Amino acid sequence: MKAFLTEVKKCKRRRLWLLYLCAFLVAVLWIGSSMIRYPFNEKEAAAGYYMLILNYSLMNLIFLPVILAACASRVCDIETKGDTDKMLLTMQSKTSLFHSKIILNGIYILIFSAAETLSLFLMGQIFHATQPIPYFQLIWFFISTFVVSLILYVMQQILSLLMKNQLMPLFIGLMGTFTGVFSAFFPYTILSSIVPWGYYAVFNPVMMQIGDTFEEVSYFTVPLPWIRICIFLIFGLLFYLAGLKCYLKKEV
Repeated sequence: MKAFLTEVKKCKRRRLWLLYLCAFLVAVLWIGSSMIRYPFNEKEAAAGYYMLILNYSLMNLIFLPVILAACASRVCDIETKGDTDKMLLTMQSKTSLFHSKIILNGIYILIFSAAETLSLFLMGQIFHATQPIPYFQLIWFFISTFVVSLILYVMQQILSLLMKNQLMPLFIGLMGTFTGVFSAFFPYTILSSIVPWGYYAVFNPVMMQIGDTFEEVSYFTVPLPWIRICIFLIFGLLFYLAGLKCYLKKEV
């Protein structure tokens, strides 16, 4: 707890919350403005929540990898760019420093995921979605957003702690966005399974099908790909363990 409170004080002027708030506002304003211009017709309203879940997942796929990379860079540059490792590690262990950063951003990610889920629900109510509220899909959207974001953040934090130049982790996060979006176009191929940044789409239980005329769009649910989900969780755990081990061996 002491190490976590110390991390909170260190990051007080870093305004990490502002980055998450910007990502949240971009998603809400983008989707909200689209709904104002093109409100639900009768058929779309019958699948309104599915449409919103798909749109929110797409926004997360585009923006969150970069936001998470920026947050990891800002929370780690005190140690890397500021070169304060030797001073800090005389007062706390590397393990506590590593985990306190994860816990701090994990709280932000949890609040962000809850806020997105709540805004999704409210947007369905505001724009008169006639679909019965899909509680399972909404809860799963919250869980998947939190889990995928947390694992991606841990990846970025490890890269930021191990690399002196913080431009490289940011570049990796940016490339992650492009590869994640690209992999979403091939949902049933191995590409979508090996790109961790694309798992916002893999975890999504809602799919869209466009008719032959490109005017008819239908939304439907698909079974969750539990094998790929388990593989992703195992990958996240192994990356965390390997990254922690490398950080503990890093000379300061």
